[in-house]
Amino acid sequence: MSKRCQNLLLQIYLHFPEVIQHVTLPEGTFSSGGAADGSSCKLDVLVHRLVTLLADIGDTKSVEGRVSDANLACRKLAVSHPVLLLRHLPMVAGLLHGRIHLNMQEFRQQNHMTFFSNVLAILELLQPLVFHSDHQRALQDCLLSFMKVLRNFQRTRSPLVFINKFLQFTQKYITHVAAAAIPYLQKHSAILQGLCAENPDLVQLKSLLAGLTLPVKRSSAENAPEDRDDDMSTGSLPLVNISASVSLSAADMTMYLKKMSRGEAVEDVLEVLTEVDEKSRRSPEIIQYFINDLQRLMMSSEELCRSMAFNLALRCIQNNPCLATDFLPTFMYCMGSGNFDVVQTALRNLPEYVLLCQEHADILLHKAFLVGIYGQIDTSSMISESMKVLHMEATT
Repeated sequence: MSKRCQNLLLQIYLHFPEVIQHVTLPEGTFSSGGAADGSSCKLDVLVHRLVTLLADIGDTKSVEGRVSDANLACRKLAVSHPVLLLRHLPMVAGLLHGRIHLNMQEFRQQNHMTFFSNVLAILELLQPLVFHSDHQRALQDCLLSFMKVLRNFQRTRSPLVFINKFLQFTQKYITHVAAAAIPYLQKHSAILQGLCAENPDLVQLKSLLAGLTLPVKRSSAENAPEDRDDDMSTGSLPLVNISASVSLSAADMTMYLKKMSRGEAVEDVLEVLTEVDEKSRRSPEIIQYFINDLQRLMMSSEELCRSMAFNLALRCIQNNPCLATDFLPTFMYCMGSGNFDVVQTALRNLPEYVLLCQEHADILLHKAFLVGIYGQIDTSSMISESMKVLHMEATT
């Protein structure tokens, strides 16, 4: 009866996703197996469209804008409605597989690496549901495409940022489902061996390969839960901790936070923002250490500081859409600021932020409308652009 109730709740959710705002679904509802079957879903057409747009490879500014919007929408979806996106994981795997035959010149020139990087980032946000048994085949197809593309990069400049992200995700895969992950990686260890030969400095990859040579006790579906736990622990690898490659020491953090504090010279603040900006391109997760300072600098009268703070804030939210609501009070304050320049900066960033914080889009757009009415500022273009992005009309 419990299983049937879970499946019923899941089917109600698939047809009316908005119910999640009013009902707390029991733990395990999304992993009950019904999400990946042949049932229909109200938002399948929309998600299919988003994934298709994400895979676009045009090099015009309009195409780049559509891909960027689709990427933000998919990242938000991965956090707020992961089960709706996971239904389309086989499609994503197919879109990846359809590009692995390209040579490196074609792959680079046609900007396919962007699609692969975006998909990997979305898979990271879909943890741990993406590791459920229902999604194993599609997930492994995605991972195989990643490995084959990395193999194609041999004897060329390897995308180290992508490799590190891939290794981090692989570690999480092993941690969650060692019984499925380790045999799969062992099967394709030749690709990883070649990658290691081309990148001998990657300690994490060497550790992974060393662990894959160890005998692994696999669990079966008939094992008792406690037996599966034992198997998981005996099957884990002695991996080097592949945590986020945060390139900030404790001393750097102390110095940066001091320089960004109130009363410090603008030059010092700009220096720190510039360094954080550069480092966060490789490790965007470091930005969250500076959220409080960024929120304060978003209201700054110094234009360059303010613009950089907004850019870093949006990058932080892109990396982790769960943080979008943390910036809502600051964004609302900026739009209502008595400083015209602060208002303009907030309005310029409104469409992207609305997409990332769409659960509060009505509040943000209403605020922008009031700013236009009472502040005698033309906000219509930004409101229109925000509406287009929300409805994906900007992609037509």
